[in-house]
Amino acid sequence: MRKKELDYLITEEIKTFLKEDDVFGKETAIPLSKIDAKAAKAAFDTGKKDGDDSDDAASVNATAKAKVGSLKPMQKEVIPEKALAFALAFTGGIETDNVDLDNMEAIISSDDYIMDGHHRWAARTLLDPGASVGVASVDMPADDVVTALNVFTKAKGLKGKPGKGDVKAFASLIPGTIDTFVTKGTGQWPLNEKTPEELKALISKVGDGDFEDGKQKLIANAKKLPTEKHPNAPSRVDMPVISAPDGDLKKVLTKLSSGDMDIKEPFTKEVKKLIQGIKTKGDEDKEREEEKEEVTETKRWQKLAGII
Repeated sequence: MRKKELDYLITEEIKTFLKEDDVFGKETAIPLSKIDAKAAKAAFDTGKKDGDDSDDAASVNATAKAKVGSLKPMQKEVIPEKALAFALAFTGGIETDNVDLDNMEAIISSDDYIMDGHHRWAARTLLDPGASVGVASVDMPADDVVTALNVFTKAKGLKGKPGKGDVKAFASLIPGTIDTFVTKGTGQWPLNEKTPEELKALISKVGDGDFEDGKQKLIANAKKLPTEKHPNAPSRVDMPVISAPDGDLKKVLTKLSSGDMDIKEPFTKEVKKLIQGIKTKGDEDKEREEEKEEVTETKRWQKLAGII
């Protein structure tokens, strides 16, 4: 195979695995299920071995601040019960992991899309859409951040997590969720077991001592939650899995800032080899499907013509 043809194959595959422009090459985020495990593992720690020590690095600010109401969802799955429980736990000072809503430990793209921590984001918005929160900002657009984080996720052998809930229905469901909490109580983490009376007290605290004021404040703020997820966002199960308590947040930010993952051209020989292999397999599968379609279409016309 001539070198020009090989370069073409690599460039075409970059359009479906690692981006075509400055970072990966495709105009949409690549779903987790579409990332090849072998290629991800090969790219995981070879960014400094591709002949360019700085091409894979992205500017990262792990202590950035953002107005919580200005952040946009990368996924649609937001459960009202979970977000309300986070908000009330934070209000009540309940000490549980991941309840510090002022320091969200969430990754934010350069175009203000939140990659993880959607329930903490919704909870902080319920309490105050104008609140300033701590985030980790990555100087890459959302599509590229999702793909990079999915390479990290697949290289670690992690699987996507299914989700439920619809951010578009969030505001309309909050009033009923509050009523359920204060009539039946809840076992929703991180509140765990709380009686109706305890929950009424927490909501009253949101309203500076008045339950009805607290309830109306939560309902009004729920309507201010941005509901338009990123148009290219994969489904929840195809989004990255980055666990802050397990140390993944710090690890992936370090890899992005240092350029340790081989996510831009030039690539190492091993990554190129795997990319070429994925492309070849994809072409073969496509050709087989096209042949099946041609045979089916031919038979259909023969039948219509009375030949068979």
